[in-house]
Order: sequence, then C-alpha cells, then structure tokens
Amino acid sequence: EKKNPYYSRMALPKKPTPSVVSYPHRPNSPGAILAVILWLGSMWLLTMSLLFALIFATLRPYILTILLILSIIPLPSHPLLMKAGEYIMLGAAHYFGITLIATDPASLKSVTSGSITTLEPHDLLPYPLFAFTPTLKTSPFKNGCGLMTGIVFRLPIVRQIYTMCRAGDVGKSNFTRSLEEGKDVVFIPGGVQEVLLLKPDDDKVYLYLNKRKGFIKLALTHGKPIIPCVAFGLDGSYGYWKPESAFLTRVARAIGFTPLVFWGRWGVPLFIPRPKKITVVVGKPLRVDKIKQGGEEHLKERVEEVHAEWVKEMKGLWNEWRDELGYKGREVVVV
Repeated sequence: EKKNPYYSRMALPKKPTPSVVSYPHRPNSPGAILAVILWLGSMWLLTMSLLFALIFATLRPYILTILLILSIIPLPSHPLLMKAGEYIMLGAAHYFGITLIATDPASLKSVTSGSITTLEPHDLLPYPLFAFTPTLKTSPFKNGCGLMTGIVFRLPIVRQIYTMCRAGDVGKSNFTRSLEEGKDVVFIPGGVQEVLLLKPDDDKVYLYLNKRKGFIKLALTHGKPIIPCVAFGLDGSYGYWKPESAFLTRVARAIGFTPLVFWGRWGVPLFIPRPKKITVVVGKPLRVDKIKQGGEEHLKERVEEVHAEWVKEMKGLWNEWRDELGYKGREVVVV
C-alpha cells in the first residue's frame, strides 16, 4: 500500500516530558518518625497535655498556664525555630517518600510573580500541602506558602509547629496579602466539606469544587495563574469514625474543622498517619489575565468561565494519572 506523503511530513505536537522529584521512602527512620510526631502529632501532644492537666491536679495550673501563654504569644519567627521547621519538613518527606511530578515543567518555570496552586483531595488531614514547601525543593516555586484553616493557628503547640513549617491561615485577608507579596500560595479548595463527604465503604473520590469560586475572583483581580494539582496515596493513612449529624455539619462549617475521631500509625488516636507513599501531580498553569475594566458583571462572567475551565482541568488531571498511581478505576465525583 502506497504511503501517504502528507502524513510522513506531518509534525505531531510533542507532549511535554514530565519531571519527577522524589525522596526515598524511609517510614521506619527514627528521625523521620520524630519529625512527623512533632508536626502531625502536635494535636496529640496538645490532647495529652490537657489530659495530664485533668488527671494531675497538682500539675494543672502549670500546664494550663503554659498552654495559655502559647496560645497568645506572637508566632515564632526566630531563624533557629524556622530551621527546626525545615528539619520537620525534610523528615516528613522521607516518612511519606514524597514524589512530585510536574506534567509540563517548562510552563511552570514561566510563573515568576506568584500563583495560586489548588491541591485535591483534602481527605482527613491536608498534609500533602507540604510537598510545596521551599525546603524540599520539589517544586519550582521558591516562595511557596501552604494555607489552611485558621483554627490551626489558634491552638497552642499546634500554631507554633505549623508556623515553623511555614504554613499560614487560608482566610481571605491573609490569602490576599500573600498574593500581593508575590507568594505562590497552595491550598485545598474543597476543605472541610470533603471530610464531611468521606465514607469508609465508598471508593469514590469526592471533590467539593462547584461552589469554590472566591479564589477565582482573587486570581482575576490580581492576574495570577491557577495551577491544578492532585495527590495520590492518602487512602488508608487514617482510620476514622465520623458521626452523621446535620448539627455537626453546621459546626464543622462554622469552625473550619470536622469533629471526628481518627487514629493512625500503631492505632493511636489523634496521632501520626500511617506512612503511605504520597505522590503529587502538578498540572499546567491556567493563565488568568488581570481584569482591568468591564465592571462587576464582566468579572462575574469571567469567574464562571475560569471556574469551569479549572474544574475540567482538575478532573482531567485525576483521570489521566489515577491508573498509573494505584487508583485504577476510582471515580472522581465533583460536587
């Protein structure tokens, strides 16, 4: 059969070659375990402190005084404490064997003046955010800042640890300030709503994205690109029991945290997660041009357009990589 000369001369577009940065998976390393206890076990440390205060009356005033001081003093900023935060992040990288895959590295290098990275899913705790900390040098962003629920920064011990690890409040004022400072903010849009959607006997992955449009407006008003990302490997990190109640759902929405009981490694409640290997896939940035004119109505139209594109990219990124990363056939449901 004669070969068609047209097709022989045709240059098909080349798919970008993904870049991969990975840390060795060392879940039994004493240093890695200690780092994760200090970080994700900080809630357990707080709970144990309160339990000791309840049981030992003679220690109660001292413990409560220390916790009160820790809840009101300024957050840590001393270089030595920030170095301790870097140690925690490096230990966690080995504990989880963190891997970051950039699907289009060249497009990420073009992001030079701040961005909004959206990572999903939330699962019980959003700890894959740490994959973007500058300490690990896994992402191309040198000014990455993970943002999470503000309640974290009101709890003694917890607020100190998370600040040392360079996390911040996801509230609008801090979010806006971070963008104005040119930071690359990383957050999980689905938030606590996705915890409410979790069901132990359901293998679907629920992403609460349809109503998450506030950050789209911020991207448009500041002209910042949006970078879709998905994380794999969180399944089974924790066991949990979650009461089903409309009242608790309202409480969770109000406080930014879902009341539940969870247990991780060695079956210890409120402790560190099981050392599942975590892989984060970073998609191609969505270009978002700054809105300079057109009024509020035009802004609303652009928010809807960009939001629809973003949801499509998030879902597509999950479906593209799920089979290769151990989630074969797992349906993602956007609500």
